[in-house]
Amino acid sequence: MNAIRWFAAFAAVTALLNHGSAAAQTAFGVKGGVTWADAAFIDQFTSEALLRKAGGGFVTLPLSERATVQLEALYIERGFSTSGLHQDGSRTRMSYLDFPILLRFRPTPSAARVRPILLAGAYWGHEVGCRLEGGVAQFEESNSCEGRFRLRGVADVGLIVGAAIEMATVDAWFVTLEARYHYGVRNLYWDPASDGAKARNLSALAGVGVRVGG
Repeated sequence: MNAIRWFAAFAAVTALLNHGSAAAQTAFGVKGGVTWADAAFIDQFTSEALLRKAGGGFVTLPLSERATVQLEALYIERGFSTSGLHQDGSRTRMSYLDFPILLRFRPTPSAARVRPILLAGAYWGHEVGCRLEGGVAQFEESNSCEGRFRLRGVADVGLIVGAAIEMATVDAWFVTLEARYHYGVRNLYWDPASDGAKARNLSALAGVGVRVGG
């Protein structure tokens, strides 16, 4: 819960620092798309990415002429398919609520109708679902998430890098196309004896937003 309080405080301070010009440039919107979910392991297991879903809302606040901060609330699905892990070829499917904080930089000097944007930041996520499929997972209760990953943590923390294109449409409305990479830095299982799985997501998102004020 400390992470949620820190996230709220950051949003409030950012808004106060930009009260003079933020009204004309603040934007709200929604985005959604697909994500290729995988995991990095300390041990040499063979894993394959799963095609999953992601989506949520965002608010963008100005920091300078070219820089903005974007606060998001996303539902994102993680997991991996394994042919070597536990020797059963099962699929681990996890669902998270993520709260990313992104710094966005526009390299072009003018506010054109089509604007490239570079982004980087971090996220804090909370697991809201987990299940195993395939292999022996569907036949043995011990191969559920609770049975196999009893010591796993429900929180994840990670880094984000990516790029986006914003395109102005009608009046204050715009659409955005985005590609980003999430890398978890926390052991998903919180078990010193585990394989140290770190979540990885490569996502392609499309969204629509509106600028308010001014």
